Amino acid sequence: MKKSFSKYILLALTITSLVLSCNKDDEPALTGIVKGIVTDSNTSDPLSGVRIIIFDANTNQATENIMITDIDGNYSFSVPGGSYFLKLTKQNYNDVPVKGISALPFTITNGSELDNPVQMFPNGATNLGWISGKLTSSDVPVVGSLVVATNGTSGYSTISDSEGNYVIYNIPAANYNVKAWKAGVNSPQASATVIPDTETSEVNLAISSASGSTVSGFVTFLAISNKDVDVALTHSVTAEAIPGLSTTTSSGNYSLQNVPNGEFLARASYSNDGIVLDPDWIVKNGEPYVTVSGGSATRDFSVTGTVSLGSPNNDASSTNPVPTSSTPIFTWEAYPSSSDYVIEVTDANGNIIWGGFNADWTVKNIIIPSSENSILFNSDGNATESLIIGKHYRWRIYASKDNVQSATGWELISVSEDQRGLIIIE
Repeated sequence: MKKSFSKYILLALTITSLVLSCNKDDEPALTGIVKGIVTDSNTSDPLSGVRIIIFDANTNQATENIMITDIDGNYSFSVPGGSYFLKLTKQNYNDVPVKGISALPFTITNGSELDNPVQMFPNGATNLGWISGKLTSSDVPVVGSLVVATNGTSGYSTISDSEGNYVIYNIPAANYNVKAWKAGVNSPQASATVIPDTETSEVNLAISSASGSTVSGFVTFLAISNKDVDVALTHSVTAEAIPGLSTTTSSGNYSLQNVPNGEFLARASYSNDGIVLDPDWIVKNGEPYVTVSGGSATRDFSVTGTVSLGSPNNDASSTNPVPTSSTPIFTWEAYPSSSDYVIEVTDANGNIIWGGFNADWTVKNIIIPSSENSILFNSDGNATESLIIGKHYRWRIYASKDNVQSATGWELISVSEDQRGLIIIE
């Protein structure tokens, strides 16, 4: 009897084991993988030591994952299915995405792998150092905060990792103020002196909580059908989105909670969605800054349809700059009701090197008749510098319309999107 009973026990255990094994095999995967190799754009050699942080694209917040590429330039993140983007930094290389440009997201599907190789471009600059430190709140690491070192109108940044550590690469030698930015926190300011080819370490920040402050407003649509758009608060110097301070409108309304004290540059419809912030609104009202100091603030926007660029132009789903010559011909599509166009070419730091407007927007530096939809770089000979091989640039087109009721006799009616017209000179 005992022998027979033992057989039943053995049989039951075997069946249970098989059931558990089947359930494990049949259970859907709870994560997906994004992986790739990071290489030097000039040599195609793999880059080791690249610091990569993956962000949740829906919240604009860094996950607790951080990756340093191995000797072969490999990286790999395993994350739950969803929408994400990457930021890559390395000393003596331009950030990916380029400074001033928001990363575009990709989708991870549970149980699948996404191959995502990345190229990094050498920056060619000299006298650069870097700053490192740690963010804590009551001795607890502060994860996913934007950390910015500023010196006048220049700013350099990174994101704190899962241990609260941060490293800001490629900073010109000078004195800087360092501060952290994130929804729900207030940061003190620390001083740091950067020396060429040297790490300035232990620039630590003790963070306090911030709650109760709200920035809200309404988005008005001009010459285009209403749709929900993205709204974000960005750093006033670097124009990078503050983690946790982005949202999507609902019937034109938006509200951002737990805004820390400080001055921000607010943005509506920054994504490549065919909609842009109305340039005439900026001319009349100035850049949409918002100041928060322990209370609530309001910022409304007007948006309109974009001027569509032709070539050279990066794809709408990518912020990878398109290789082009040092004397490109810029082309774009005609914009309805425009009287003329103005082209603007800026370097990676946002400095205008050709075209654009004077400081108060009253003078167009280049006027292109509405009958024309192309122009050769520096065709008027007034560019402040040549396009340099290996450097990143962005070009955009403004559409203007004659208006005798305006103080200037014209008004801006549209512009191309912020994240288009990205080029690199080869």
